[in-house]
Amino acid sequence: MRGLAIPLFVFLLLTSLDAQTQKTYLRISLENTRSHVQTQNVYRFAEAVSAQFPSLQVEVYPEARLFRDRDVLNAVHTGKVEMAVPGTWNLEPYVPDLGLFLLPFLYGRAREENHTLADGGVGKKIQDTLESLYDVCVPGRWMDLGHAQVFTLAKPILRLEDFKGLRIRVPGGKGNELRLFALGSYAVTVPWPELIERLKTRLVDGILSTYETIRSAELWNHGIRYAFEDNQYFPMYIPLVNSRFWKTLTPEQQSRFSQLWNTHVLVEREEAYRAQTEAKNLFIQKGGKVFVPPLSELDRIRKAFQLAQPSISQQMRIDPALVSYVEGELNR
Repeated sequence: MRGLAIPLFVFLLLTSLDAQTQKTYLRISLENTRSHVQTQNVYRFAEAVSAQFPSLQVEVYPEARLFRDRDVLNAVHTGKVEMAVPGTWNLEPYVPDLGLFLLPFLYGRAREENHTLADGGVGKKIQDTLESLYDVCVPGRWMDLGHAQVFTLAKPILRLEDFKGLRIRVPGGKGNELRLFALGSYAVTVPWPELIERLKTRLVDGILSTYETIRSAELWNHGIRYAFEDNQYFPMYIPLVNSRFWKTLTPEQQSRFSQLWNTHVLVEREEAYRAQTEAKNLFIQKGGKVFVPPLSELDRIRKAFQLAQPSISQQMRIDPALVSYVEGELNR
């Protein structure tokens, strides 16, 4: 028996040393394709984290390989994944005030105006709500996707009346559904992994998306032919980190993590802006037709939206005080 004691002691010692040197996993779940500008920037962020945090094993999972964005908040909350960067429209069902960015009063607004809201007090209020309701933290600023437009397969949209009766796929968000309903369309929420099949079977007449997203999946090969460029809304992505994972980092490490993220966000925002322009040009090269409505037509659509906004805001359960605050900021 005494002969077994030494091997057992050595085994326990080696096991203890291995546990001390074992890396902590940081898995990042994304829904976009590998070639998407958001995914590429998250990969670069992951490389920077790996370089500065040797104790972390950082892995990125694009294309909803782990979770769809509509489900990923609960996955981060429960620790099934350590980090995700879902679109604002997928988080709106959990935090109604996020629907603010889908309201008609932001229709056609510049990206700088959306940044001012997201980076300021409005974004802080939303982040505080997320962190109070779920076991997550928001380590930094939001990433851009770029303005969303309505793309169609067979029937081009040239004016307000052309929206009537169209079945338009939206990525999520009640605000997107209600806004298109106000224009006379039928909104159909379809997760990204199911979209191509819906296009093949012509179960939708068009989609609410961006040029970059069209490019990343080459959707012109699946029937997308026309774009109505009216800047429907400005989708963004919010970084979420599991709180228990976050607390394993020291305050200094947390600060460094946030600095790395914010540095990459500033780069991503500029790259997203350029990517949308380049993707639009490629869409045209591939035979796509782009219709930019004149100001008179944009005003007609905006007036239709203004009539619907009180009802949309109420149905989405957005804080009325927040709506009033943003209206004041936009009219300054």
